[in-house]
Amino acid sequence: MQTASGFTFHTLGNGPEAILCHSSLGLGRFMFHRVSPRWARRYTVVTWDQRGVGDNRHLPVSMEGWTGDAEEILQTVDRPCHLLGVSLGSFVMARVAANGDARIRTVALVSTSLGFTDGDQVVAARAEEIHRYGMKAYAEKYADSTLTEYAGPEVHSNLVQELGDMDPDVYVESLRITYQQDNGPIFAAVHQPTLVVVGTLDRRTPPAEAELAARVLPNSWLAVIVRSGHLVPLDQSSRLDEVLEEFWEA
Repeated sequence: MQTASGFTFHTLGNGPEAILCHSSLGLGRFMFHRVSPRWARRYTVVTWDQRGVGDNRHLPVSMEGWTGDAEEILQTVDRPCHLLGVSLGSFVMARVAANGDARIRTVALVSTSLGFTDGDQVVAARAEEIHRYGMKAYAEKYADSTLTEYAGPEVHSNLVQELGDMDPDVYVESLRITYQQDNGPIFAAVHQPTLVVVGTLDRRTPPAEAELAARVLPNSWLAVIVRSGHLVPLDQSSRLDEVLEEFWEA
């Protein structure tokens, strides 16, 4: 499916409420392939490849662009919805929620953070690594250091394939945008019921950062997923399904 502006997205199921899913940096709708079929039994599950990735790799990356795409999808789907964002996706979905659309029922921010104090150093180091060794080698290292053993070899392989295919300059620019964000004021403006989810093995946005984010969000709960790393939908999809279903039903 496409929005009026031509942005490509995908739906699964036809429930009266929708779940809008935004993946982490450099990844697309593959992020949700383990949970989408379960949710589609009751909801309309909406996924997409963010700007710079897959279907929409031709579009320039920016926080305004990512947020605008999600808002346009929300308008196109036009039904009560639950927002779900992972890592970078949590930054985007918080901004969509802060705009106060009445169709938004709940928000789930997975592997999130108020921001990064060492952003410039991280981006510079990763940019040097990518330009020296290539995107595929970087993707292999990212998968090794980010996924846990619970994701399995097929998920590992698919992640490397998708991330490794991304244009290195676009990825570095996406990194730069992500690591310069100050999410504190945005999170403080999110008044919908919000679930903050973090894995105990998350080394990129560890549980302490999730706790700080939950304190800033006015109407929030915190769920800690045991034996999950940064990419919870890939590491512990069943446990994520459990906590989100309980949250949505409540």
